[in-house]
Amino acid sequence: MRGARRALQVVGLLAATVLPMVLGGACADSPQRRDEASMASAAAGSNVPAPPTVDRSKCSDKGKQIVTADTNLDKKPDVWKFFTAVQQGGQSVSVLSCKQVDLNHDGKIDVVQYYDESGNQMTLEEADLDFDGQFDVTIYYVNGKKVRKEEDTNLDKKPDVWTYYEDDKIVRIERDTDYNGKVDEWQYYEGGKLDRIGYDTTGTGRLDRWDRAPEGDTGGGAPGEQPAGGAAPATTPPAAGATQPPAATAPPAVAPAATQTAKK
Repeated sequence: MRGARRALQVVGLLAATVLPMVLGGACADSPQRRDEASMASAAAGSNVPAPPTVDRSKCSDKGKQIVTADTNLDKKPDVWKFFTAVQQGGQSVSVLSCKQVDLNHDGKIDVVQYYDESGNQMTLEEADLDFDGQFDVTIYYVNGKKVRKEEDTNLDKKPDVWTYYEDDKIVRIERDTDYNGKVDEWQYYEGGKLDRIGYDTTGTGRLDRWDRAPEGDTGGGAPGEQPAGGAAPATTPPAAGATQPPAATAPPAVAPAATQTAKK
């Protein structure tokens, strides 16, 4: 009996120590954790400036009144407007927070527009220009003006061209020409015209060669640095917590009591 009891104690000890270590090691090496680690590593190694922060809950149907429109008169909605109730002057008023549009009437959303607290100015616009079911262009606005556009030119669900604006004019275009998540070409514009181009030819994420650089410049600056004598590049408003735009989705489910239909 003592021997049997001792054996059970040993088995229990092993179960309490070795088994959690084995399971813990398996969990730590799970595909999900490996993917999260890879994503964190990729984000840490990126040389792309973070975009302005946008409140994506603006397009959630939770607590919103949704008004639809049928623009092609096929008895199916193709425009969805989300309104949020806010207090203004002691009264509750409805403010536009989001607009979604099915441009080609195939039942999928092709354009999503986010609005500011006043409902008058856009803060973000996403578009599926080739109607393949995923957004390939994202445009950020600050105070109603376009400041940054992201494009996915190879359709891998990741932006590879970033265009920056000041007063609605292009001042800089950054490109990831080898699609590895890092900018390796910087184009600077002066007065609406291309002035100079910087390249990363070594894969370090830093400029090491210039075309049409001012005389005497040796390059080698950090991403976003201008050649000596050149105008400063555009800067984007400080932001944090950038997220990957979601893929285009089917239209939101609308509760009949919260929906009004307007036909044009």
